[in-house]
Amino acid sequence: MNILLLKVTLMPSVIALVTLAARKWGNQLGGLIGSMPWIAGPILLFFILEQGKEFGIHSIQGTMTGILALIAFCYSYSALCRNHGWFPTLMLSYVIYTATALVFNYLQLRLWVSYGLVIALVFLVIRVFPTPPMQAVKVRRLPFEIPIRMLVATLFVLVITGLASILGPTWSGILTPFPILTSILAIFSHTLQGSRATIMTLRGLVMGLLGFTTFLFLQAFLLNQFSVAVAFGIGFIINALINLTASRIWKP
Repeated sequence: MNILLLKVTLMPSVIALVTLAARKWGNQLGGLIGSMPWIAGPILLFFILEQGKEFGIHSIQGTMTGILALIAFCYSYSALCRNHGWFPTLMLSYVIYTATALVFNYLQLRLWVSYGLVIALVFLVIRVFPTPPMQAVKVRRLPFEIPIRMLVATLFVLVITGLASILGPTWSGILTPFPILTSILAIFSHTLQGSRATIMTLRGLVMGLLGFTTFLFLQAFLLNQFSVAVAFGIGFIINALINLTASRIWKP
């Protein structure tokens, strides 16, 4: 299948399914489902298909740096959304994301250290995560909400994979977990359902980073031993099992 065709069909489908899952099973579980490698997995696949397997493997270290920044984004957005509108909250959270990514990229941590740090930070952040307010907000829907989400996510994937040869594996990896799906979930939750729904969604997403990070960490080793399909399949199953465990431990 043509790679461009795969990009413009796979990503919109993923976004639509994640949105519908959040509506059906609630915000926290929706965030947990959204944390699965729906975007980072395909981006890594496109790196491999277009730039080679070695490029993809080398990008994983950068992706770990991006995940550390993503945790900072989720926490800051959750803390700020209770008192601010979506736009200033988003802009400030992007600044915090960028600053965190630059700091950890400067430190040049090894893959094992980055992985351990992500896991530790997830447990810490979940313990201190902002408490969602108790106010009830009427759920609203936009007429073209799902198509808008689909379009934004697809454009992001096209840009990142298109610039991969220019950015190189490190910065391509750092931008892989850039909070595009997270921003989409946060903005629409914030605008249409209020800060409570937003905090619950982002808490679920942070919970899911245990499995998501493990998926990517395993690819650094599995891709050297197995085909892409087998490596991704093993990682996805482990990711799902970790998320299932997390959903039982950290109930809403």
